[in-house]
Amino acid sequence: MFSKGGSSGGSDHHRIALGGEHHIQPAGLGQQPGVIRLHRMGIDTGGRARTQEVGDILRQAGVEPAGRDPKADRIAFATGPGSIALEVTNRSSLDEKSVREVRSVLQAELRAQGVHIVAADQAVGTVNILLSESLREYVWTAEIAVGPDQPRVVFASAPRSDASLAVAFPITLKKTLLFAQQQPILDAVLMDGSEAARVSGALSSSSRLLVLDASRAAFYHWQSGRWESETSLPIITPRALPRDLRGRLILSRDHFFDAYLPGTFCRSSTSTPLTITCSFSDDPWPLISSPVTSHSPADEGGSGMIRAFYAPTRNFFTGALSPGIGKISTVPSFYSAAALPRGGYMLWAVAAVDGSVHVIDGITDQAIRGAHWGSDIAAVGSGCGQGLQLLVSGAADASHGAYRDNLRAFEIPDREPVAVSAPLEFDGPITALWSDATGMGATAIVKREDTGWYEANRITVTCAN
Repeated sequence: MFSKGGSSGGSDHHRIALGGEHHIQPAGLGQQPGVIRLHRMGIDTGGRARTQEVGDILRQAGVEPAGRDPKADRIAFATGPGSIALEVTNRSSLDEKSVREVRSVLQAELRAQGVHIVAADQAVGTVNILLSESLREYVWTAEIAVGPDQPRVVFASAPRSDASLAVAFPITLKKTLLFAQQQPILDAVLMDGSEAARVSGALSSSSRLLVLDASRAAFYHWQSGRWESETSLPIITPRALPRDLRGRLILSRDHFFDAYLPGTFCRSSTSTPLTITCSFSDDPWPLISSPVTSHSPADEGGSGMIRAFYAPTRNFFTGALSPGIGKISTVPSFYSAAALPRGGYMLWAVAAVDGSVHVIDGITDQAIRGAHWGSDIAAVGSGCGQGLQLLVSGAADASHGAYRDNLRAFEIPDREPVAVSAPLEFDGPITALWSDATGMGATAIVKREDTGWYEANRITVTCAN
C-alpha cells in the first residue's frame, strides 16, 4: 500500500487517506469508515473455529443475550429499533455451519432488542458483517448504515485456537532482500545475464540492479557479497512531482530502460556511457512489464500490452485504458492491476481507489464482494496450481501504532478469490508492488517501521508439495 507510513491522511488523493488505522479492538460508534482500511485485514482460510471461539467474538461484539450486558449490542444501539437488512460475508476459516450459527445468533439477539431482519427493499438500514481473521485472531467487522447518516463501523476480535493455526497451503511465498536506502524507492529491477538467475533471483557476479527514486535511476553490480555503485543518472523533471510519488521501471529491447513518473517520461540512451532524458508526458503507463511466456501475466492476443492513464497530480490511475480490455475501455480509478491468463482470454483484476476489487474479462466488469484487499496487487507465475497467482497486500499488524503489511497469494478459479498461501509478513507498510520482467516474481517496496528506510524485496512463489 502506497505511502501509508510517512504521510498524513489530510488529502483524499493519498492512499493513506483511506485510512492508516487498523483497529483490533472495537471502534467507537462515532468513528467514520473513511479512516478505516477495512480491506487491509489479513484473511486465513484454514482450520475450524470452536463453538467457544464463536461465543467469545459474539460476547466481545456485544451480540449476546440482553440480560448479560447492560450496554448490550452495539449493532442494536447503532441502528435503533426497526427493520434492517443483514448481510454476512465469510472470509475466514469458519465453515458454513458456523457461519449459519453466527447469523442465527445475530438475528435472535437483534430481534430481542427490537431490531428485525427483513429484505433490503423493506429495510430502513443495512448491516454488512465481514468475518475475517489473521494468523492469531478472528476479526469481525460490522458496517452499519441507517438512512442518510454516515455509516458506522464496529470491530470485534477473539484469539484463535492453536489447532486452527496448523494450516497447510499449496503455495509458499518467499522474500529476498535486494537493496535498502534511506530515500524512498519507487521501483527496482534485478538484471542478470542468465535466464535461470533472473527467474530464481540468485545473485552472482553478473547480477545488476536498477533502482528508481525521485531524483535518480542508479545502477549497481553485485561484487563480494554486496552491491557496488556503477552509475547514477539524475532525473530532471519538467514539473513538480506530487508528494505521494509513484514510479515504474520498464526494461526495453532497443535501449536500456524507460522510467515512468507522474506527468513525466524518461528514456535511457541506447549505448554506454548511459544517459537519461526526461520530458513532460501524459502518455499511459504499461500495466505489466513481462514478455509473453507460458507463465507470465501477458496474454496471447497482445492485450498484455494494455496501458492505463495515470493522474499526474494524484497517486492512482484514472481508469482510462489504451487499448481497452476487449470491449471495456474505462474502469473505475485504481491503484494497481494484474492480468490472469484464461483459456482464450485475459482476466484482469483491478484494485480500485474506493477499496473495491473488480475482475474484467473484456465483456463484463464484475466487483468481487467482500474482498477487502489492500491497494497493491500483482500477478506472479509459478507453475503451481493454476500456474499463476495474484499477490495481494493486506495488513499484518497494527499494534502499538505500528503498521506492518503482508502479502498473500490468491487464485480466482471462478470469479471468487481463494487464498492459496499463508501471509508473508513485512516489517512495515508496503509502498509499491510491481510484477517483474520475468513474470515469475515481483518487487515489493517496504518502508521499515523501525528505521524508516526503504527496502526492495524480490517475491517468488514455490509449490509447497
